[in-house]
Amino acid sequence: MWPRWLSDALSGKEPLARAFWIWGVGVSVGYSIIGALIDVDHPIALTVYLVVGLALGVLQTVILWRCAANSRPTLLSRIVRATVICGLVIAVIVLFALLANPSLFLSPNLHWSGQ
Repeated sequence: MWPRWLSDALSGKEPLARAFWIWGVGVSVGYSIIGALIDVDHPIALTVYLVVGLALGVLQTVILWRCAANSRPTLLSRIVRATVICGLVIAVIVLFALLANPSLFLSPNLHWSGQ
């Protein structure tokens, strides 16, 4: 059903180094390049970009967590898993702050009212 390169990564069968460099760094750099090309003043484009980013973040988190066990030095595995946990905690804090006070993150001329 899924391509093998994706199913192997999601099931934790990839080496940690490959998962880190392809899924961690490579996908993040590609996503950032795309972000530099979109019009962030357009609410729909920004919403799509953020939803895709959320999906990629979940995908990266699952892949890195599961592939961390494939690291020979157990210290490296623990560092990767601790980093994943810290990233999730920070994401929850930012999401809470965004929901509590959207004006902290959005420019005053950008509203989610469909303009």
